[in-house]
Amino acid sequence: MQNHLLWSFFLTHYLLILILCQQQTITKRYLIKNTELIIELDESIKDNFSQLNKELVCPPFLFPDSNIYLSRGYQMKNQVKSNPELIEEIAVLKKRIQELEQLKSERRQVEEALREGDEKYRQLMDNMADVITVIDMNLRFTYVSPSIMRIRGYTAEEAVVQTFEQVMTPVSLQIFAKVFEEEMKLEASGTADPRRSRILELDLYRKDGSIVCMENNLSFLRDDAQKPAGIILMSRDITERKRTDKAQKESEKKYRELNIIDELTNLYNSRYFYFQLKIETDRVIRYGGVLTLIILDIDNFREFNDAYGFLAGDHVLLRLGQVLKRCLRQTDSAYRYRGEEFTIILPMTTGKNGSVIAERIRTEFNKEVFSHGPDNDIHMTASIGIAQYKLFEEMKSFVKRVDQLKYQAWKNGKDRVCFES
Repeated sequence: MQNHLLWSFFLTHYLLILILCQQQTITKRYLIKNTELIIELDESIKDNFSQLNKELVCPPFLFPDSNIYLSRGYQMKNQVKSNPELIEEIAVLKKRIQELEQLKSERRQVEEALREGDEKYRQLMDNMADVITVIDMNLRFTYVSPSIMRIRGYTAEEAVVQTFEQVMTPVSLQIFAKVFEEEMKLEASGTADPRRSRILELDLYRKDGSIVCMENNLSFLRDDAQKPAGIILMSRDITERKRTDKAQKESEKKYRELNIIDELTNLYNSRYFYFQLKIETDRVIRYGGVLTLIILDIDNFREFNDAYGFLAGDHVLLRLGQVLKRCLRQTDSAYRYRGEEFTIILPMTTGKNGSVIAERIRTEFNKEVFSHGPDNDIHMTASIGIAQYKLFEEMKSFVKRVDQLKYQAWKNGKDRVCFES
């Protein structure tokens, strides 16, 4: 009878436990379907499952291998948790699983966004025209963007291991070193704007040995303490722009020269003569000093033209222009004034010293030989007037005074210098 009562007690107890086991089975099935989430459960939730399993004990007469359970630590309990407590605990677990599912979903979204961002960033870096270069404070390259391939012909992997000597021309290397030194001095002063940047043009070597000109925006990368941790360069190819600018400047120079240069003699023309004479007279008025002007006229030039033709006359003018260039100093300037007349401006020169130059010009021009057939060598002469500028004299009056001295030389027999004493 006692055994019968004992077996009844075990059976009743087991049925109760079976009901509770069934509820837990549902939970476990749910969890099995979410294996990935179970792995992410924190230690407290895992402990809860372990505790529940230990409390759910079946009688040994229904499970012959009950000794296995006992060997693993599953023992009979005198007390078990109530059904509401287990339901509440399962609800907490479900809520935690939902939270983990939400976190996992959000993590997937973040990872997907990061992958998309990385792809966009890679495409941007691969296709941007400018080159981004990062340099550490020991002046070693740590990053070069892939766009360097289009500019210099090197891959990013090749460029990042190069030295400065392999990248820049010697002149550009000196420029960069000087700028870096200046920037570090500014940093040491403690007064520099941390957001500042410098623009510098540097010539870099291409892989084929040619040179590309780059415009670089240089600024510092900074650490949490706002101390320089590296250098970042934003660089763009301006080689074509430099070529265009150079060609434009040369064109402008040529255009200006066409406006101020006499095409035949390759001397300055009369328009530029007055422009330059005004500068020199103003300089004397403002700062003092002296200024001398020479005007010369080729003797009997019209008769020569009539006898030998205009081409021969042009040749005489050309040869006189060459004589003037040989006889003048670097500070002096010669001009074709009009027809066969020429003017010469001698800055910082007295009239007496200017007369020496004028006499040398006259002598050298006399030595020129113009041949027109056998036994017909001709020597040309020139009448020359020279005077020193008088302070506050009007420019036109000064020119007229020198021109009268030239006329006086012609009147006195030609082939001479007339100097106002």
